[in-house]
Amino acid sequence: MERVLYRVNDPISWVEKKIEKCSATVVIFPSERMLESFIDIHSKHEGDGFFFSHDVFPFEDVGTSPRIRSERLALLRKLLLGELRTVYTSFHGLLRKTVPIEVFEGLSLKVEVGGPLTLHEDHLQSLGYSRAFSVTIPGEFAIRGGIVDIFIPGTERPIRIDTFDREIESIRSFDPATQKSLQRLNEAYVTPAAEGITASPHRELALKRISSAEKAIGGSDEILRDRLDTMDTIAGIFYERQSILLDFLENYNVVFVNPDDALAEFGRRERETLELLSDKAVRKFLYIRFGGVSSEVLLKLKDYSIVSDGEVSSLDYDSELGEKLEIIKRPRREEEFLPRIPVVDWTELEEGDFVVHKEYGIGRYLGVRTVENILGTREYLLLEYRDENKIYVPVDRVDRVHKYIGNTEGIQLNSLRGTAWNRQKSKVKREVKALIEELSNLYGSREASSGIPLIGESEMEKSFKESFPYLETEDQQKAVEEVLDDLSTNKPMDRLISGDAGYGKTEVALRATFRAVVSGKQVAVMVPTTVLARQHFDNFESRLSPFGIRVEILDRYRTDAQRSRLLKRLKNGQVDVVVGTHSLLSKEIVFADLGLVVVDEEQLFGVLQKEHFKKLRLQINVLSMSATPIPRTLYMSLSGLRDLSVISTPPAGRTSPEIYVGAINERLIRTAVLRETNRGGQTIFVHNRVTELPEILVKLRDLLPEVKIDVAHGQMNKTAFERTIREFYVGELDMLLCTTIIESGVDVPNANTLIVNDSQRYGLAQLYQLRGRVGRSNRRAFSYFLYDPKRLSDPSRERLKALKEFSGAGSGMKIAMRDLEIRGFGTLLGAEQHGNINSVGLYLYREMVDKAMKELRGEFEIGVEERTVDTELKNIPFDMVIPEEYVSDSIERLKIYRRIAACKEESEIDEIEAELIDRFGRLPSQVVSLLEASRIRLGAFTMGIKIVEYDSHSESLVMTHGENHIRDSLGVRSRRLIVNEREGKSILYGVPERHLMKTLKTLFHGAENIV
Repeated sequence: MERVLYRVNDPISWVEKKIEKCSATVVIFPSERMLESFIDIHSKHEGDGFFFSHDVFPFEDVGTSPRIRSERLALLRKLLLGELRTVYTSFHGLLRKTVPIEVFEGLSLKVEVGGPLTLHEDHLQSLGYSRAFSVTIPGEFAIRGGIVDIFIPGTERPIRIDTFDREIESIRSFDPATQKSLQRLNEAYVTPAAEGITASPHRELALKRISSAEKAIGGSDEILRDRLDTMDTIAGIFYERQSILLDFLENYNVVFVNPDDALAEFGRRERETLELLSDKAVRKFLYIRFGGVSSEVLLKLKDYSIVSDGEVSSLDYDSELGEKLEIIKRPRREEEFLPRIPVVDWTELEEGDFVVHKEYGIGRYLGVRTVENILGTREYLLLEYRDENKIYVPVDRVDRVHKYIGNTEGIQLNSLRGTAWNRQKSKVKREVKALIEELSNLYGSREASSGIPLIGESEMEKSFKESFPYLETEDQQKAVEEVLDDLSTNKPMDRLISGDAGYGKTEVALRATFRAVVSGKQVAVMVPTTVLARQHFDNFESRLSPFGIRVEILDRYRTDAQRSRLLKRLKNGQVDVVVGTHSLLSKEIVFADLGLVVVDEEQLFGVLQKEHFKKLRLQINVLSMSATPIPRTLYMSLSGLRDLSVISTPPAGRTSPEIYVGAINERLIRTAVLRETNRGGQTIFVHNRVTELPEILVKLRDLLPEVKIDVAHGQMNKTAFERTIREFYVGELDMLLCTTIIESGVDVPNANTLIVNDSQRYGLAQLYQLRGRVGRSNRRAFSYFLYDPKRLSDPSRERLKALKEFSGAGSGMKIAMRDLEIRGFGTLLGAEQHGNINSVGLYLYREMVDKAMKELRGEFEIGVEERTVDTELKNIPFDMVIPEEYVSDSIERLKIYRRIAACKEESEIDEIEAELIDRFGRLPSQVVSLLEASRIRLGAFTMGIKIVEYDSHSESLVMTHGENHIRDSLGVRSRRLIVNEREGKSILYGVPERHLMKTLKTLFHGAENIV
């Protein structure tokens, strides 16, 4: 075979265009960064596999990220099943040792309907699976009675295996976000979830090799024996045969991309790894023996092709061909399934949380207590109030208790005595009503004014939509539709788009801008900082200029001459879109025909600018954007008053950063930065004292000589600042040393490690804002908050402690809720309302806003959605509980109780019943009774009955009428039924306990149809 060198202008584009036509090919990129860049532009095909190098150093406390682990194992699964056609890997990744394919096959297991289930917890854990309550990411499993959920790496969706007496009755795929079953399967193939298999005899071999290494070195490393499950980075330690992926790809064509760069990158990574292990002799010994193989293995290959954009001296070749290609831009992603972690329910309670009970006020949640008495087994929420007074709330009334969302600093528990809580509620109600009326007047004026409808051009808008390279989330699509609908009416638009950093607000603004320009109008985009202005300008120009739209930027870096020319062109209509800071509000700026103003992060502008915005809103289309997270429920309440669109769904695959808080440590900084650089990412290092930055830069360059570092801050001259930010943005710098100028709005998806130096100097809000600068892609992100122990005050210690608490599983929503507490609702309602939210908690505040809005609109009719089912069942002697053996997770049980209590229609109870059977198996009798009691309660409520009480002595049912009681609604013609309208009661005699449930069903089941 002739060895050809293809000299091309862009190797990534060449691989994308040419390799698709080849069969059985291994493409070896020089680095993780280039492999990631290729994936960005690559149109995926069925037989593709990706084999990255590990994204952590060997023996680190953090294991390989789920994404990298899953991609490597997915490739091995495809190889085993004969589905692998093209392998895309990095030079370093290909040379890592992995599980021999014959061992991988021997440990894989086929499960089929009608066959036995031989999987058990220890077996799955030894294959690298980790146990979870709800399975959401590849490599997790859950066992609940006779149901086993598994997410096999390399499969699109997790599977649910339903068994009876160890025989498989059904296999179904399910949605990890909703946990609901989707499709029935006849069989499934369970493959390992780790490259380091701890099943016997592999575990014993690894332990033996650790002992041999200790003997050879003459030292010991006891911790290693307890951490075998994190040793994917030295997978060779588990197996007799030492293998790399190439061993199983004998008949594959090999294509090297930039091999000279690959050798340099490989050598650098190996040197860094050995340096970091230099004081851990046993680990260094094991890494050299079992981590990977020498680069010589690849250099000895006889048949290969080379693609390079430069000279090649590391490999021989027989001929050279030159080619110039058109560089491929990132394509629009086709619809594909990406596992999306379900958004954590913000009403979720944990012991010690502050809660609000509608009748009793703010208390502390102490957990769920199971109580057994003559009536059967029930569960209660235990709440603590002032002076250690406690109340027990039955779980069927859990809808009256909600998590307290507000500022918890200095919070006081309410007393169960006196009327303070009721007075507190009344005060907030009055102020909410006044606020709603004031806002209503403002928006009433806007409604009265008229504008020009912007209709756009459907074909051009379709082309522009298709140029968006990502998949829109449902929330994003809805927001775009709402904005375009607003623009097409003859009323001036005033819409606020709310969504966390990186959730896709800018794309909504781009679609609105495109519509306005196509309709013949100009657009002004206003942002609070110069950095953000530059970033928006780059985004808007790259998306809009291919369609002939002229975009300009007006900021403090423009010379007087440039500024003057730009103002003239704006006035003459020669500029379609202008991006800038508040200088756009200057009186000297005159537009030819301004049709839309986009305001980003309005809350960061000053009072005068905000007043200017208020006037603008009465005459022009205004689209505001804010990163303050607004709960969907509050948004629903206010949607009739201020036009709001909430983007609350993170893009698929997005994860929260892992947070580390600790003392300043040079070795830690070096490890963190090199880890990020090795996986092709970038690092942001924040130090907020401009005068100290030169000294810090020198120290960092000495510490990290192999890393390209530069500095940026607001006091630099324009050219140097812009150059540095641009170099970092396009990936020419590995690390940016800067002040908190990056705190607001800067978006570099490839920057996934943040180091904040002297973090004791920052406020909590700033720390959270900084944390949001990383974790904006599907790669795992790290945030390091380093402090000087000598300067750590008590308040600083508390802030950093709070930050640390919000790391780990489920931290995303906790941080968002804490964000809410910190940032408040200034953007939405004005700062004076913050105190009201704090005094009654967000949930109750939302209800009050809801009610005030309805009164303003003259709506007093209560619909199905608004009614609160408050009928009580008393002394009904049945076990009405979700047993711990059925749903072991206490938080999940509480969620289910809350959902049952909140049901407004019988169909909702039926849905919950079907979901419980799907997820947890057959219903125990206690759960059947619980659901039946909910149906009875709903039926009784619909008839206007307030209390249903059973008297076991007289064997009678006493039904107390409510205000909206419907006469003769019981529909029972019996001499045993006595109706006393004067006392507001109906009594049914002669109901023995054994017939009680049957009688209740007869009276109330299906009763909601009566209304």
